Amino acid sequence: MNIESLESFKRELNQIREYLKHIQYVNNVANFNLLSTDNQEFKELLNTLNEHYRFFSTDKRIFEYKASIISLYGLLEKYVEIWIKEYLCSLSNIVPEYNKIDERIRENHFELSLKLINSITIRESAKYQHLTKEEVLNKLNECIINPTKYKINTEAFVLLSGNLKHNKIVELFNKLNLDLNNELLKNEELNNEIGLNTNTISRIDKDILYNKINDLVERRNQIAHGSEAVDNILSISELEPYIQFLEKYCQAIFQVLVEQITKEEATHTFQVVANVIKVFGNKILAFEIENYTIKAGDMLIIQTKEGRFYKKPILTIQLDNKEYTELKITENTKIAVSVDHKIKDNHTFYIVKQ
Repeated sequence: MNIESLESFKRELNQIREYLKHIQYVNNVANFNLLSTDNQEFKELLNTLNEHYRFFSTDKRIFEYKASIISLYGLLEKYVEIWIKEYLCSLSNIVPEYNKIDERIRENHFELSLKLINSITIRESAKYQHLTKEEVLNKLNECIINPTKYKINTEAFVLLSGNLKHNKIVELFNKLNLDLNNELLKNEELNNEIGLNTNTISRIDKDILYNKINDLVERRNQIAHGSEAVDNILSISELEPYIQFLEKYCQAIFQVLVEQITKEEATHTFQVVANVIKVFGNKILAFEIENYTIKAGDMLIIQTKEGRFYKKPILTIQLDNKEYTELKITENTKIAVSVDHKIKDNHTFYIVKQ
């Protein structure tokens, strides 16, 4: 997963926030009352703005509302698709052989690739005009005859994925063999945004929890079909909760995929720290190791008792109460490393394979 795409999402979402802030500033100026002492040029400019504002205010509100809703939905669709494709690309870089990819993903890859070929052949959508059916078939073929150098048809997993209400996003994640509803319940920030604790959430229809996402999609659909009612337009202040919820929701989706990738790394590119001695102060892990070169900045994967996975950089390394930036260990040696994450004795730890 690419952290830059998450930053890009935040940046684009903030652009919408700034756009709405700018609208509010213009509205404030348009409603400003002139003073007799004001500069004549300023008076003329403000009078022109005031007159235009009075004439155009209703249409202006409708246009701003449409632009905001379409932009917010566009971010949802754009980044859900980007992250699903990034996830599949990451899998192909981590899992060494195609037949070791999750069976559900492999089954869906075949079926969805055939559907993608059909969409390309009939030019069902301009969205896939950069692809050819030969490219898609070649990737499928490579998965069979050259499984150690396979590539996944990532576009197949977001095939015609528009109109992304929450349940549709859940369906996309099902194709990855991920239960998005259950995974989202583990995200504390999103749960806080919803305003419910985990026990209460488990008894509620999941679709209701994400009604802001569904309402955003409905409003976008109404705009697309030209049927939005004027009295149903959200004001600038009413749009902010949608922006905030979208931010938490999308960040939670990204974190779900990051954690799954970390889990795959633990299996395929990391090795278990077999001889754990003790955890000190919830930050320091003491263990025995041999034939290994370790340095500050190396990654440590932490698996909790509940099955959560986190990847954190090693901050410090100690041997015989002396701190090192790098150690080359040839015989069985007791060392300690620290991480900026709460760790416990009942956690499982992984370091990069060497």
